[in-house]
Amino acid sequence: MKRDGAVREKVILLAGGTDPSGGAGLPADIKTAAALGFHGCPAAAALTVQNSGNVHYWEPVSGDLFRSELEAVLEDGPVAAVKSGMLGSSVNALILSRVLKESLSGCPYVLDPVLAAGGGGSLTDGDMLNVLRESLIPLSAMCTPNLNEARIITGMQELETPKKMVEAGREILRMGAEAVLVKGGHLAGDPVDVLVTDGGVFRFSGSRLTEDNVHGTGCTLASAAAVYLAAGRTPESAVAGARSFLRGAISRRISRKHGLLPGHLALAGPPPLSPDGSSFYSSPVYCPACGVAMKKDPGEHGHLHCGECGHIHYRNPLPAVTLLVLKGSRLLLVERAVEPAKGMLCLPGGFMETGETVPECGARELFEETGLTAVNSHLFRILTDDTAYGGIVLAALRVTEFRGEARAGDDASRLFWIPLEEIPPLAFQAHDELVDLLRLEIGQA
Repeated sequence: MKRDGAVREKVILLAGGTDPSGGAGLPADIKTAAALGFHGCPAAAALTVQNSGNVHYWEPVSGDLFRSELEAVLEDGPVAAVKSGMLGSSVNALILSRVLKESLSGCPYVLDPVLAAGGGGSLTDGDMLNVLRESLIPLSAMCTPNLNEARIITGMQELETPKKMVEAGREILRMGAEAVLVKGGHLAGDPVDVLVTDGGVFRFSGSRLTEDNVHGTGCTLASAAAVYLAAGRTPESAVAGARSFLRGAISRRISRKHGLLPGHLALAGPPPLSPDGSSFYSSPVYCPACGVAMKKDPGEHGHLHCGECGHIHYRNPLPAVTLLVLKGSRLLLVERAVEPAKGMLCLPGGFMETGETVPECGARELFEETGLTAVNSHLFRILTDDTAYGGIVLAALRVTEFRGEARAGDDASRLFWIPLEEIPPLAFQAHDELVDLLRLEIGQA
């Protein structure tokens, strides 16, 4: 399903099953969308009784109720993408296909063909497979089966190698999907995912953060891919971004009695009892010119101003520079010695000082934090970010040549050279985005 135009609303329609554990199904979809900056609208197609270990019971909602949920979301305004997981019944699957054709033409649709629980129990009725093949797969911008689901859909029994996964992906592509991501999380050894499109085959390799099963990873990956497609990314870029997000969620995994759940959202609170106020640039409460209490114009971008003397406080973005320094396939990261995010890893860098150019700031910050001298560097990307300091305009420099011995200094407590594929979630969202972009550029996504 081709997309026709830019994102109008950061809203995504999520059709799937409930999950009381909070790790899979609609809870996973909603949290993934939220973490990536989208608003998720959940339409429940099935109700389940499950925990972090397995599904104990489920039943589909009625077709009339499911249709009404979908219509209620669409009556409320446009959506930028659709993702479906557990649909519970072939009736609900047919209803979704009709809504996609009649009301959502041009909207990217990610089909996560949930057919069975992790414990092996079926999560569909008897005719679901035919409806998937004939009515939903042909409408999908991306279909994301795991190995078991790919076996069921294609009828292929042997899918134990990436080569066989490609064959399965091509078979599902012939059914009408625009792209097929065959997930290899259940392969022996390190996981491999294979994306098959008309433009070629893309292989995504990785390493396991845990040998234990994490409940809800398939839902999370598909939802993240839907968000990235809605944001205009190509299928291969969407998968790369989704895999990076999933890796972060697994690294923040939550341990429950019967299993593990993804940590979809980075912990943001409650705040410390004694916050380090020096780390934040607070807006003034009183006018710096005459001392009268400041007022705020209405609206998201309203400025603080003084009703007495007319002074306006413009809270402009702070200019900052960060550096991407590679030694072979290892990226230089620093452990923050100060708040905010004290103890977390990030790229070296800092705020520009008056009179500095971007290269001058980068060279100064690199030397102060790591002891390294940048010999050659070039502008890699310019990003914006919302941080504890407020809005940031971030210039990222790619350092291609440096000299000196790395040592921690200034705001860094320790230094690490970490392989690109093993980098955990970083202290700042923009730094995570830069690592994703660097992986894509050098072909390690």
